[in-house]
Amino acid sequence: MINGIEILSSAAIGQIRRLDCATHNIANVNTPGFKAERFRFLKGSAGWGTDAGRPAQGPATMVDYSQGILQKTDNVLDLAINGKGFFAVQTKDGVAYTKDGRFTLNEDGMLVTHAGDSVIGKQGKIIIAGNDIQISQGGVISVDGNETDALKIVSFDKPSALVKLNKGLYRDPDNLAGTKKEEESQIQSGYLELSNVQPIREMVEMINIQRTFESYQKVMQTISEQNKMSTNRIGNL
Repeated sequence: MINGIEILSSAAIGQIRRLDCATHNIANVNTPGFKAERFRFLKGSAGWGTDAGRPAQGPATMVDYSQGILQKTDNVLDLAINGKGFFAVQTKDGVAYTKDGRFTLNEDGMLVTHAGDSVIGKQGKIIIAGNDIQISQGGVISVDGNETDALKIVSFDKPSALVKLNKGLYRDPDNLAGTKKEEESQIQSGYLELSNVQPIREMVEMINIQRTFESYQKVMQTISEQNKMSTNRIGNL
């Protein structure tokens, strides 16, 4: 019976992680470029069931990279990628990738993210000096009628291998995700890709988690009562 309580306790921890995932998604429902996380119990982990003699695998959080809706902003430096591509940006910790195209120019005329990281072009950091800025669907940047640079857009053979960071950034350590040049995606200037979080889905998920917790609580109460009865019987012998 004690083992049953231990299994349920482990499963409850998994449900807490599942709840954290759902609440994190809801908190970012309005964050441009945000990709929802999906919590999964792997076969053999607590919450799925275990096989005798086989070690349990831990639950996993996976990223849903499906396309979000493109919303028009009419700001030429707001950029959305229609397709599988990611923007490449230079952070203080190295190159990272993002779907969040809320870009602006800093005081030096450098194209940067909303967090201040520089956006990477084919020539490195992108400097824009001029007033008439146009960005083509191929990512070519023209200033006052002259082509000056082009956005570096990449995709991945195995996006599930990307490491998710804060602020909508991803990293491909040791090229495990298979970083490559993306040629099929289109850049939409004056648009932002919205979060792909589905609020109703996340609310249903939270309701299901609550029901699961309630079922765990009932089972644990039953086990506790049975343990007390067994203890009383032993005491009467």
